[in-house]
Amino acid sequence: MSPEELRAAHNSVGAKLAEVANALLQKSKGTLVGNGSYAGFVSAALSHVPHARVPESSGSSTQYGFKIYHQVASTVHTRAAEILPGDIIVLVDARLKGHKGLHNYSLSVGEGTACVGVVVEFEGKKAKVRCAQANQHVGQATVEAVSYRLEDLKSGTLKIYRVLEA
Repeated sequence: MSPEELRAAHNSVGAKLAEVANALLQKSKGTLVGNGSYAGFVSAALSHVPHARVPESSGSSTQYGFKIYHQVASTVHTRAAEILPGDIIVLVDARLKGHKGLHNYSLSVGEGTACVGVVVEFEGKKAKVRCAQANQHVGQATVEAVSYRLEDLKSGTLKIYRVLEA
């Protein structure tokens, strides 16, 4: 796809999806969104966007649209467009390790089942993605805002999809 087509997809679907994800994030305090799973939250958000293409499942993976970014460990394989709010982020068996303030952190995400969320903000200078995703902590089936630094990915796979029109 051309950069113009990807920008048009963002304007028609992605911007609305980012608004819906932010709204679900704000109103989810204490309520279940979707079925409580990562994919359930994204499906619930996509259902509020009338002309968004339905994700395609094949085997163990799901295609949420056009892949604009693909990173395995610290190696970037695909960078087709700028990451924008409303894109879908998928982390599979990802291990992130880096610094937050003065402290080191280590985080494992998407083990067993892929971690899927909606990008609500992207900081290009820091390569930092803020996304809304289902909260998988025991007893807290709500939505949470989480930040991931792309350069902190040490192992596993990170993919970002641009949702297309149906």
